[in-house]
Amino acid sequence: MKFKTPSKDFIKISIDRLTRFKPVSEKYKRVFDEILNKHFIPNGNKLSDMSEKEKIDLAVEIFNSAFSDLSDFKMNEIIKKDEDEIFYLTKEDREFLDAKIDFKSAIDLFDEKELPLNLKRLKLQKNLTSKKTRETYSTLFPISKVVLVEGITEEILLIEFAKILGFDFKKEGIFVLGAGGKNQVARKYIKLIEEIKIPIFVLLDCDANEIEEILSLKLRKIDKLYKIKSGEFEDILPKNLIKNALNHHFAQNLLVDENSFEEGHAVVDISNCYKNNGWGEFKKADFARIIREYLIQTENPPVSCELKLITEKIKEM
Repeated sequence: MKFKTPSKDFIKISIDRLTRFKPVSEKYKRVFDEILNKHFIPNGNKLSDMSEKEKIDLAVEIFNSAFSDLSDFKMNEIIKKDEDEIFYLTKEDREFLDAKIDFKSAIDLFDEKELPLNLKRLKLQKNLTSKKTRETYSTLFPISKVVLVEGITEEILLIEFAKILGFDFKKEGIFVLGAGGKNQVARKYIKLIEEIKIPIFVLLDCDANEIEEILSLKLRKIDKLYKIKSGEFEDILPKNLIKNALNHHFAQNLLVDENSFEEGHAVVDISNCYKNNGWGEFKKADFARIIREYLIQTENPPVSCELKLITEKIKEM
């Protein structure tokens, strides 16, 4: 078989994708297809004529050709064990996990600072257990719980508020997963419970009554559902925090007090602030990053009672 040796950049992208929080077959199939499609040189042999086992073996051979010596594959056993504790593994999943992709040799090509958290924890693991590595270095992986949220604001900010309250999501292995909107939460949850064994905490806005009814029929005993008492996530952010963060970010003092938010619905009020002060279009993701930036550099920022309650309920799982 003829093939090109993968580049260092391709190796990094591949091992990153193989160790993310995604179903095993889904991520392995994607990566192995990319290895074959980008590096295999047809020479009388066609991928379409190969069995799945032959494709896996060839993808592994191509990937490992980037290394002069192969490792002892102990890291593969660590990865397999972690995936087994998180996911309901199918026969196909196990076949992919048994493939001798040389993770250790691949990771050894890179400095720790170059790696995302899912790879950094493998680089740092050495003689520690996966859980101890995560707790020691705050590497998030392997995941132990999922917090399923409606949108980007919660996805960005929950981890920061929890940290202020002394609860480090990255040490605890708590993965915040945005569903992409209220109407996607039920579909995402139902898909997740077919894939993962670990607990799920579902956070809903106050108006998500229909979603709550659907999920109450499906909710596993290990999972929890919490509905915000009034409004949506932006409504439980302290108003004084919003005022100070926006003033700080835009280097102005146009918002003199929390009464700048008069309508009672935070998203409407903040959107009006943007419009009235010439700050451009209000976008939730950008706003959440402004709040996060302020939280990170401010000593003892305020946290609302409901944010404290949500964090406590996640902690209790």
